Amino acid sequence: MKYDVVIIWAGAAGLFTGICLDKNIKKIVLEKNDKPGIKVLLSGWERANVSNMDIEPMRDYFTQNKKFLLSIFSKYTNWDIMWFFAENNVSVVEEDRSRLILESGDSKELLACLLHNLKQNNCDLKTWDWVENISQIDNGFYEIITTSGKKYEAKSVVVSVWGKSFFQVWTTWDGYKMAEDFDIKVTETHPCLCWVTTKQNLKDVSWVSAKVDMKFVDKKLDKTIYSEFWPILFTHFWVSGPIIHNVSVVAWEYLNSLKLSEKEAEKYFCDNFALDINIPLDNATKSLKKFFELDEEKTEIHLDLHSFRSLKEAKATSGGVDLNELDNHMQSKKQLNLYFNGEVVDVTGKTWGFNLQWAWSSAFVTAEHINKTKKNHK
Repeated sequence: MKYDVVIIWAGAAGLFTGICLDKNIKKIVLEKNDKPGIKVLLSGWERANVSNMDIEPMRDYFTQNKKFLLSIFSKYTNWDIMWFFAENNVSVVEEDRSRLILESGDSKELLACLLHNLKQNNCDLKTWDWVENISQIDNGFYEIITTSGKKYEAKSVVVSVWGKSFFQVWTTWDGYKMAEDFDIKVTETHPCLCWVTTKQNLKDVSWVSAKVDMKFVDKKLDKTIYSEFWPILFTHFWVSGPIIHNVSVVAWEYLNSLKLSEKEAEKYFCDNFALDINIPLDNATKSLKKFFELDEEKTEIHLDLHSFRSLKEAKATSGGVDLNELDNHMQSKKQLNLYFNGEVVDVTGKTWGFNLQWAWSSAFVTAEHINKTKKNHK
């Protein structure tokens, strides 16, 4: 079967790529699961954090090439996605920390909107079939062979695969292999937007939360890596909440900057990372005051960190296809008409809508370039 564009994976980025492509372009989205958009349904704890009102790419996203992001986000902004939803009668409201969330609080509305627009834009969707191999054939087209034995030919291929995390919903690392098969560099991948384990036993305050002023520190260098004021949740041997999810993203960017191997990075994390937390007494429960012996003179606690929780529990994957391998259209510099967008790329945002905005923006830029290329070749 011949197509102009084959899009691999029906996640947020893949579906939105199909929506933004020109209606007359023959296109298909291939999905590994029996249903599209499974991870879309899980976004925002099934309430759908669709974006954020306050986005500064250099501040809110983590990658080895932050300047690259400025071009992408200038072409498709949070205001653009808000306009898209408004045109589709999907009501979006602003909540805490400027996150934009569906007023209905139901992520099914988000997925239904995406699938409706995909269909209206004449984009085919094939589920329960997966890509085994991509190769370039003599006519300059790509041949895509799936697990069912089907063969597709396409002028352009867009890889919008998720990362390794949350594999209980069939996430996969195949997207990284697809890049490496074309000699495209992939940076080290790690779990992020996840809980972090502590060396201290916190069972006496398990499932207690408080709004705190937190510093994430490197004890070895006596350096504050990141700080934020937000609620934190204590459990038996780990801490959680949006503030910790952000720490998990920042930590890997910091470790990558130290040029450590994966084993060295894990050891460095365990030996040197900690949280210095100030818990205002007004925010502290009785159990927190008792356990940490807080009073008017002592409101600060110190927690030594041990490790990240597993990829199974992480909501996203840091690392991925190196941005230095892509042009500012999300196209491979080495392989014409091969694009990568969404989570498979080495870009991770903070929690609270930033990662879905990356999916929308990178998908739009991909589709925009394919549309222009198609028109120029007519």
